Formats: sequence, structure tokens, C-alpha cells
Amino acid sequence: MAKSPRPWTVTPHDPIEKLDDNLWAVQGDVPGIPFKRRMFIIKRSDGALMFFGCAVPLEDQLLDELRSWGRPAMLVIPHDQHMIDARAFAEKLGLRVYGPEACVGRMRTRAEIAGTLADVPADPDVELVPVAGAKNGEPAAIVRSGGGQRVSLLVSDAIQNNARESLGLLPRLCGFAGGPKVVPVFKMMFLEDRGALKRQLSEWGDLPGLARVVPCHGDAVTKGASEALKAAAAGL
Repeated sequence: MAKSPRPWTVTPHDPIEKLDDNLWAVQGDVPGIPFKRRMFIIKRSDGALMFFGCAVPLEDQLLDELRSWGRPAMLVIPHDQHMIDARAFAEKLGLRVYGPEACVGRMRTRAEIAGTLADVPADPDVELVPVAGAKNGEPAAIVRSGGGQRVSLLVSDAIQNNARESLGLLPRLCGFAGGPKVVPVFKMMFLEDRGALKRQLSEWGDLPGLARVVPCHGDAVTKGASEALKAAAAGL
């Protein structure tokens, strides 16, 4: 018997993080797992809101704040492992859902999918870039703010930066603590070309105006972002 879709369920989360003039985020608990997840809200140049990363249900007051900031339009899910609340979130806000071609078939079993990453309308301030060497097609997002003066790199699972005290025992034993780094589980399950990812991380470290690296899982890197990416590359 097919599992019933998870209903709209607001789980514990932090306040909205207003990272830049066109970039907000919310970090909250992963349902049933002692782990944190982050949802990014990107205001595109046309005023539409793109949700990226993990879908995190919010209280009505925060949803109203989002709607007053921009028009909710789309949800980009990096891969099928981030689908826990995607269906309910998309239905609640009336969003079109997109995902990587490599796993869009599995995603369609859990939510209505409008298309792949190639179908996401282009925007001069938002670039979706496939993570090099990742077999699940996971993308990162490069967001330009302040007229292009500042760059934020948003990553899903490829780079994590989890404080030890934020994790339960099992995630710590599996090597999720510490960072920024490519965690062992990602290397084992999703990475098929370490050299390609190593080169990409080094290249991202040279992005002009790089202001921050923010993962879906763990703390943002706001000082020494370039050095952090190059250190993660060296760790591969």
C-alpha cells in the first residue's frame, strides 16, 4: 500500500534569517531525526520568490511576511531525499516544483513536478549549478545581491557544517559533525567523481564577491568563505 502524503505540519524552527537584500532562510528540525535543515527563500529580479533546499512549513504569520516580501512562485528541490515536506509546502503556497533530471522520476512519486532544473526560468541574479561529480544531479545556487557586489553560495548536501552539539549520537558517529566539509555519507552514496568536485569547490572559492557559503545542513560561513571551500576541496 502506498504511503499517505505527509500533511502540512509545522515543526520547530528558528526565526527567519535575513541574509541579504534578496536572500532569506529558515533553519529547523528534520522530522523524526536529530538533525537540522535549512530552507532558502530567494527573491528573483521579477519579485517572485524561489524556495530552495528543504521545504520547511511555517506559521501563518511568517507565511504572511513572505507574501508581503514577494510572490511565492517555485520550489527547487535539490534531490529526492529532500522531499519530506515538499508536497504539502508546494500545495499550501501554490508553487511549481522543480528538481534534477537524474532523480525527477523518484520525485514524481511524492509530488507534482513541473519540470527539471533546465525548465526553471532564467534570472540574472540566480544561477543553479549542478554539483560536479554528484550522481543524483544535486544543484547548488549562486545568488548575487547588492547589484552583483555580493555572492552567496547555497549548497544542499555536498558541503555541510554541523556543530557537534547540534547533532544526535548517530549523525556524530556517521561523521556529520565538523566542517565545512564533504561528509563521509555524501562521498559514499552520492559522489562518483571526487576530482570533479574538488576542482569545482576550488573554483567556487575564487568567485568574485563571495560573501558567504550557506549549507542546508549546518552553520553559515560568513568569514573566510573562500578559504573554507578550498579547505573542503583539500579534504577530498
